[in-house]
Amino acid sequence: MGKIGKIWFSIVFVLFVIFMIIVIQTFRPVRNVQPDDVMKIAGTVIEIKEAPGFDIAITLENDNHYYYINRGLQHELTIEQLHTDLLNKKVTLYSIKRWTIFTRDGNMGHVSKILVDDQVIYNELNNDIHEQTTN
Repeated sequence: MGKIGKIWFSIVFVLFVIFMIIVIQTFRPVRNVQPDDVMKIAGTVIEIKEAPGFDIAITLENDNHYYYINRGLQHELTIEQLHTDLLNKKVTLYSIKRWTIFTRDGNMGHVSKILVDDQVIYNELNNDIHEQTTN
């Protein structure tokens, strides 16, 4: 292999390694969420609906992020109860913060905790001051 071939192979290898790091970071599963892994987001809930994969989608007023409770319908949450508890109310969401190629601002949208008037509606955080609501 000539000098140009070695340089080309080296460049392609480095680009492949960078690509793999980005893919692994982007598609790494969310497990064992700690309080330091989330960001606090306050807003008024304007829509709650069922999403694919037993998820529950939450839309906040004047916020273009997609928030969801992963497999929320399997955690004994119901759309009807969340409508009663959250709709048109000021809530505090705790969303996973992780940079990926798709979430450059660090807001993944995966909701790990929901508070309304200091009352916990949902909590999957480990080592949190509030009790977990998921198993």
